[in-house]
Amino acid sequence: MLRLPPLYPITDATRPEPLSEQIRRLGEAGFPLVQFRGKPLDPQTQWRELRTALAEAAANGGWPFICVNDRADLAILAAREGLAPWGLHLGQEDLPAGEARALPGLAGLHFGASTHATAEWNELDGTCDHAGVGPFRGTPSKADHAEPIGLEGLRAGCAALRARGFAPIAIGGLTLADARPCFEAGAESLAMVGEVHRTADPSALGWAVQRERWRVRPPFRPGQGLVLLGGSGGGKTSLGRQLAFRMALPFHDLDEVIEGHAGCLVAELFATHGEAAFRTLESELLPGLLAAPAVVALGGGAWEAETSRRAVAASGFAALWLAETPTRAWERAGRDPRRPLAQDRAAFMARWRSRMAAWSQADMLLAFGHSSRDLASALLD
Repeated sequence: MLRLPPLYPITDATRPEPLSEQIRRLGEAGFPLVQFRGKPLDPQTQWRELRTALAEAAANGGWPFICVNDRADLAILAAREGLAPWGLHLGQEDLPAGEARALPGLAGLHFGASTHATAEWNELDGTCDHAGVGPFRGTPSKADHAEPIGLEGLRAGCAALRARGFAPIAIGGLTLADARPCFEAGAESLAMVGEVHRTADPSALGWAVQRERWRVRPPFRPGQGLVLLGGSGGGKTSLGRQLAFRMALPFHDLDEVIEGHAGCLVAELFATHGEAAFRTLESELLPGLLAAPAVVALGGGAWEAETSRRAVAASGFAALWLAETPTRAWERAGRDPRRPLAQDRAAFMARWRSRMAAWSQADMLLAFGHSSRDLASALLD
């Protein structure tokens, strides 16, 4: 099933803040996925704001992912300029997802749909990999909403969608107080408009919703081995040491293991033998670290290798993406002489952008500005 963040913010075109600025602000707050909803703005304004948001995200490591609401035409225009969005969300009155996928440039997108009743849950187009379930309650952000389904309807919808492999997203007038009951009802994520834009601290809201999902569905079992993945400077080593200490498990940093095996620093290995030799050592040495429960921190590119992903899956370890914002990671790691792939900002961001899709296949841990100590405490709460 598609991995989604616990909170899925949606832009609000009725606010004075431009949509591209809303997406920038939410991305900086730590949200990895934002839905671009442009109604009731005119198409030209919507396109200008979407184009700006996608270009800014591309320049900043592909963060955040952007899902376009309704407007397949705008998604096509973006793809034509090399700025294809992460996904396209379609309502019941919009173009069917299967037909939209065949449009130029849209084949690789994630497709979602709005669903409100049993027939829609049971007949959802298989092109989709996620779906909104609602409205949970009436909301002023969408005056033409369907009849609210409440908690029982949400539970039924989530069960039906999960049985078919779709990730269910609760939507419709949700607040922080609804987080735990919605996750208990089976929602994978909560879509919010008003609550996100009303709060003075979106990061705090995202952190609180994430903790509620962890309390309902912990991302790993007690004693289970963990593999931490993500970009350079994301904080994997710091978090890994914290978790290993508190869980009484060994800690392994794959880069450090490679250095011990090669008898030189990673930067020297790159300089003398090249990146290919380093990647070979990653694949060869990782399985030995998975032989018994431990906490293992991978290098930024290790997860791209299919052999590494298969080894982790076969080990029974939980794979967790430490989804830090690329700009914050660059502030930590940029131009560090020990990190050969973190010397040029544009290259760093391009590499991050190319790896985001692979990382997002794992359950995500969102720091929202918190320290590794705070993150470890919250995970083990």
